[in-house]
Amino acid sequence: MIKVLIIVFVLLSLLAGGDRTAKSLMTTAINVTIFAVLIELIYLGFNIVFTTTIAVILITATTVFYQNENNIKTVSAFISVVIVLVLSSFFIAFIITHAHLQGFGIVGDVKIQPSNGYEEDIGINMKLVQVAVFIVILIGGLIDTAVAICSGTYEIIRHNPNANRSEIIESGMNIGCKILSSNVNTLFFIFAGEFMIMCISFLKFYSWGTLINSKDFTQELIAIMISAIGTVVIIPISSYVASRFMFHRNVAD
Repeated sequence: MIKVLIIVFVLLSLLAGGDRTAKSLMTTAINVTIFAVLIELIYLGFNIVFTTTIAVILITATTVFYQNENNIKTVSAFISVVIVLVLSSFFIAFIITHAHLQGFGIVGDVKIQPSNGYEEDIGINMKLVQVAVFIVILIGGLIDTAVAICSGTYEIIRHNPNANRSEIIESGMNIGCKILSSNVNTLFFIFAGEFMIMCISFLKFYSWGTLINSKDFTQELIAIMISAIGTVVIIPISSYVASRFMFHRNVAD
């Protein structure tokens, strides 16, 4: 069934978007491969910080440059994403440490415990793994927002070459604010859809308070909240970086 759905999706995408969609599908395939290799390397015992850093850079570069080509817009977007990822890494590590989010949850279809034949201690630093998970979740929203802002800023400068630096930054901020609500809603419904069944089944036995304080629920909720925060933070950073690269430069070249 999965193969059938994939084939239907690919055919419909190619029919609707043509060559542009084909490039997007190839980008997705490359990113899935990078993510699979990252999981395998972590499982084999490679340094989690190093492998995650390389994987995140490759995923960002593939999405930004391969899918959207190499130009001043994509360079600005790439730098913006890298800056926010570096800042977010410290924030994510702090949150995971103090909220004790690392490790397996206790609620779900499969409970990770010795009585079920699973080992709780798998010899991997789960705190670093959780940081890697949150960073990977964060990437998508950052890239979309950064590319939208940098592309919009490019067009604004191209049509208003006499605009000053503060006006360019303000325009980038306005673009970011207009797409912010859409991005946050997307993140919310991803979370709501994923946990709807779990919430219904969980509430048969426990209260809302117990559900909200469960590890599974908290891990996913905080991951979505960090993604939303990252989407907000990248708006001023992308606006500043784009203005820095494009100001007093012939963007039409």
